[in-house]
Amino acid sequence: MPNFDANGVGLFYEEHGNGEPVVFVHGTLCDHTVWKLQTDAISLEFRTIAYSRRYAYPNTRQGDVMDSTVQNNAEDLHALVNGLGAGKVHMIGHSYGGFISLYFALKHPEMLHSLTLANAAVATLLVSRPSPSALLSLLLRSPGVAMSARRLVNATAASVRAVEGGDAAAPLRLFVPTISGTRKDLPPRPAGFEQMVTRNARTLKETTTTFPPVTRTEVRTVSVPTQVIWGEFSTPWDYRVSRTLAESIPSGERSIIPGTSHFSFSEKPAYASGVILSFLRKHRAG
Repeated sequence: MPNFDANGVGLFYEEHGNGEPVVFVHGTLCDHTVWKLQTDAISLEFRTIAYSRRYAYPNTRQGDVMDSTVQNNAEDLHALVNGLGAGKVHMIGHSYGGFISLYFALKHPEMLHSLTLANAAVATLLVSRPSPSALLSLLLRSPGVAMSARRLVNATAASVRAVEGGDAAAPLRLFVPTISGTRKDLPPRPAGFEQMVTRNARTLKETTTTFPPVTRTEVRTVSVPTQVIWGEFSTPWDYRVSRTLAESIPSGERSIIPGTSHFSFSEKPAYASGVILSFLRKHRAG
């Protein structure tokens, strides 16, 4: 198994293909395997690098998951890209991994050819600092979005408690249905999705760490070509965050994957891979 030492943090990764490098950054409860259908398609034209973050399978890091923050994951990523000699890369991040990728783009724009954000969970665009007054303001401005966000916060807290009590399947019952919405007509996810979520159950706790206060003002400074992807049936808070990103990034392009929700690239992998490939081809360096 190829492993990279990112300043003392072991990171498993897989590489396929040749050409300009494309780095895939997964979200919480996931690992490098979540990208397999995308890397299979994209590695026919590009060098793909899919890695597992700090506590994700098959890494064996021990300790408190609370030391897995947006900030230090971005620095792990910085070390990985440098250490693999990738030079400038195209970066694709999903959910919590999308927040990490955006933060990376803000800190290290010189290392990117392009950026793709898929249902990026940049919660600070809605509430920059969690406080009663900020939450009340969001509730008054957008009650549907506020209620959607509150349901996710509650599901996260309940899932984390259950996992710490030994119930690794709790995120599948509580968190995943809440972040995906309650529609019954979403496409089935790939085989192995449930097992992936269960084996990475404890990583959900990383979403309770303190986020860097990334605001719309900062997002407007993103200087690399950026594609924002989200599912047509994303929950209200999720939809609002992605739409805000697309509207705020000067070079932002948007792609809405029809008939999907938070895990849009897993629910319609061929469609999503086509959207991503079209964007990558347009922004090749050569």
